[in-house]
Amino acid sequence: MEKRNTSTFTPSLLGSCLGVIVSFALIALIITLSVIFGSKGETTSVRKNSVLHLRLEGIIPEKTGNTMDENAFLAIQDEAIGLQRLCNIIKHAETDSKIKGIFLENNSVTMGQATLYAISNQLKAFKESGKFIYSYADMHSQSSYFLCSVSDSMFLNPQGMVDLRGFGTMVPFLKNTLDKLGIKMEVFYAGDFKSASEPFRLDKMSDENKLQIKDFLNDMKALMLETIKTNRGLAPEQVNTIMNEYGGRSAKRALENKLVDKLCHRSTVDEIIKTKLGIEADKKIHFVSLENYNKSVKIKDSKSDNKIAVVYLEGEIAYGEDNKGVITKNKYGKVFTKILEDKEVKAVVLRVNSPGGDAFTSEVIWDYIEKVKAKGIPVVASMGDYAASGGYYISCGADYIYSQPNTLTGSIGVFAMFPNFSSLTRDKLGVNFDTVKTNDLAVALSPFHQLSEKEKNIMQESVLEIYDLFLNRVSTGRKLSLDSTKVIARGRVWTGSKAKTLGLVDELGGLEEAINKSKDLAKISEYSIVEYPGIKPDFLSELMRELDRGGEEEVIKHLATPEERKIYNFIQQSRKILTPNRVQTRLPFIPEFN
Repeated sequence: MEKRNTSTFTPSLLGSCLGVIVSFALIALIITLSVIFGSKGETTSVRKNSVLHLRLEGIIPEKTGNTMDENAFLAIQDEAIGLQRLCNIIKHAETDSKIKGIFLENNSVTMGQATLYAISNQLKAFKESGKFIYSYADMHSQSSYFLCSVSDSMFLNPQGMVDLRGFGTMVPFLKNTLDKLGIKMEVFYAGDFKSASEPFRLDKMSDENKLQIKDFLNDMKALMLETIKTNRGLAPEQVNTIMNEYGGRSAKRALENKLVDKLCHRSTVDEIIKTKLGIEADKKIHFVSLENYNKSVKIKDSKSDNKIAVVYLEGEIAYGEDNKGVITKNKYGKVFTKILEDKEVKAVVLRVNSPGGDAFTSEVIWDYIEKVKAKGIPVVASMGDYAASGGYYISCGADYIYSQPNTLTGSIGVFAMFPNFSSLTRDKLGVNFDTVKTNDLAVALSPFHQLSEKEKNIMQESVLEIYDLFLNRVSTGRKLSLDSTKVIARGRVWTGSKAKTLGLVDELGGLEEAINKSKDLAKISEYSIVEYPGIKPDFLSELMRELDRGGEEEVIKHLATPEERKIYNFIQQSRKILTPNRVQTRLPFIPEFN
């Protein structure tokens, strides 16, 4: 009879128990995910006398799902509905007899200014159809007030506020900190307004940078004041005074200054809506969320063989991995190859929302667009919040360009940066580097030695060569003389309204106008829309990939406080600016507005 070794029996028993527990946990997880994702696919019916309930406080990409927000840990949430889909949903609600009005409930919004403007215009069209829009907030950020000002009636919590303060931006400068650490940034740039590298080489903004920032902030403020005047009947001078005196800092002051119509709690707003709809006091309002209404709305597309390809170029322009919400040569090379091979594509619309990035990738995408044009297919560009630097590079070759008045564009300039850690490693850490080489430049551009004059000259020449190429692309694409292009380039950021005056864009408008223009240029009357890139969410595989490559950025976007996100975003922008050995065409910084 075998004698059992009790010393091994106990661990074996524990291991077996643990295995059973893990197995049950995995089964429970799979069942839970099946329920969650199964419920996502359900179609929601809309009852008569319904109100579309819009909470627009999350991220709104250009194309539904074209963001990594639904990946990894965030995959259990509904995918982010894109701007164009959102506008189509609101437009559909105009003629939906079951939808009687819209209820906006937003405290703060995180979307860009051009996105706000596009949604505001769509809401205005909804109101002009004869249906009501009411809004309620515990407190309004400046952007949420801009959006909700279109409402027929604005309700505010009695303890709330309207945070109207005007536009401003603060840029942290790191040069003194880097000096103390023994780190020097070797900076090469073309364009005296190209300020992306300023935080690493200066201790304050240059006069040129202050000028361009003040200019585009004033343009954005003017558009906001004009919008509030149209929506609320408040004179721009009056709103400007409110901003200067912080006249919305309490609910009482906001009401006195006519920023809102009534102070009340949310329950009172429900009673007002019931009266509007003719619903009895003891009955419930049937609110339909954006997510549920999205599932029920089926927008019919034409069955025409004539296709207009809408290509969403959204996010950073990068040389590396093909993530969602990032513009890379591999991903978009496949997109444009499909378009070139499809004989039914009669026109292409580029929907660009990018602050720029890698110069090499920008040129590759520009070349694909030229191939499309060479085939006789008209190309129209439509700009979102940003189409700056590399974002403008990939737009400038289009036959016709639209932007919103508050789009940030231009920034026609180039820069490259290399960190020099030699003082840190030698003087502070005591690390010395010795080299053996066969040629002068064998260890060139190393971060552990001072760049020689030869290395510096080579880098500056490279930057200037790319800048000259950029200028020529703009000059040719926009049919401007090279001299006039040089004057409006220099790395300067312009709003869409100024860009139109300068000839960088042709007309102010959104994606719908761009599609109509492409139809006219293609000389077709009937068409169907095909969108690129295709989005194929797959939770489990994406979870594994996200864990493998690190998904902290998307988690931070949702879970951190606004202040923590600002710090994190600055770190992320700095990391991207410091991409080694890459010349960049990038917006100086991505401004955030309250």
